[in-house]
Amino acid sequence: MAGKKDAYALIVGGGVAGLTAAIALERCGIDSLIFEQADDIRASQLGAGLSLGMNVTRAFKHLGLLDELNQVAAPITDREFTTDRGKQLGVAPICPPGELVLGVLRPRFHEFLVDAVREDRLQLGAKLDRFEQDDDGVTAHFTDGRTALGEVLIGADGLRSTVRTQLLGSSEPRYAGYVTRRGVLETETAKDGLERIFLGHGQRFLYYPVGRWVVYWTAATNEPPVVREAGDEIKQNVLKQFEGWPEPVEAFVQATDDSKAFVAATYDRDPVERWGVGRVTLLGDAAHPMTWDRGQGAGQGVEGAVLLATELSRNGDPVAALRAWEAKRIPRTTKIVNDSRRVGRLGQSERAAPRLMHRVGVRITTVLFRLGRGTEGLKVEY
Repeated sequence: MAGKKDAYALIVGGGVAGLTAAIALERCGIDSLIFEQADDIRASQLGAGLSLGMNVTRAFKHLGLLDELNQVAAPITDREFTTDRGKQLGVAPICPPGELVLGVLRPRFHEFLVDAVREDRLQLGAKLDRFEQDDDGVTAHFTDGRTALGEVLIGADGLRSTVRTQLLGSSEPRYAGYVTRRGVLETETAKDGLERIFLGHGQRFLYYPVGRWVVYWTAATNEPPVVREAGDEIKQNVLKQFEGWPEPVEAFVQATDDSKAFVAATYDRDPVERWGVGRVTLLGDAAHPMTWDRGQGAGQGVEGAVLLATELSRNGDPVAALRAWEAKRIPRTTKIVNDSRRVGRLGQSERAAPRLMHRVGVRITTVLFRLGRGTEGLKVEY
């Protein structure tokens, strides 16, 4: 594969992890190309919300983009847990003084990332067919006949990653057993900066601000995977399943415009012991898809992307750099995948003992957060 490289890093996938990787690589003086299968990268995201923990805000401060991120997001300052009967289980600051947690709409966050990437770094309508590599480089082959040659290939192509399939074989993601129906609405409640989590019997409802006047809510229920509901049908199902829950649950759902209601099943994968071979590795959901229960799906993609760029910039051997980065990242993300799965199981349990265990854990966590503890693992240094 001797020849002129199209870029040092070929990034397959233009989602959160892939875009962040391109930004971080450029800051390190490394050129990259992003290959995104969508023809319109700005129209490829649903209007759901994201909670960006302090590991994410630290990452964008490191990249010099925190002020810009603040313009499209809203601060989350406190977290409150409540039962489905309105009993408060605890409330505490969501992060220590001097740190920042933000809520943001996924499309706005995605657009913020796209705007931070040079336009000539984006190759759209590029669906990966396969890759091949040797001692001189790695070549990506796309279904439309395009090819690209680089030093490394980063598979950031999501839950059903083509890169992952070629590396690790074909397998289906694991369905976690619960569906989330979601919505976005304008409300003065957003200015409170509060994330509220309501815990029920095999059901959860949560909301947090994603803009100065905008709130994102999620309703989780145990049922087979559902993906073909829309608009008012989504809202009516939530109202039926969460009838009588404390305010503002029903009020938020009723006030949501039909066009801003969404549904998604919850998936993850079992952690694996390797992400790559030679000049190829996986990033974000392609490497470690996790349930949303710890709010770290996007966060770990961002964190991993910035640390990957750092490793590639300081290690002249690209293969050694990928393996060194994987050796650090796999244990960390394995723990978070398993923690997220555990929190989801407890939160969605219909049995008395696990639900009691979860509520005791919530009380303990709240006390720790009030003492300024419990977030040490998110104080990532970049």
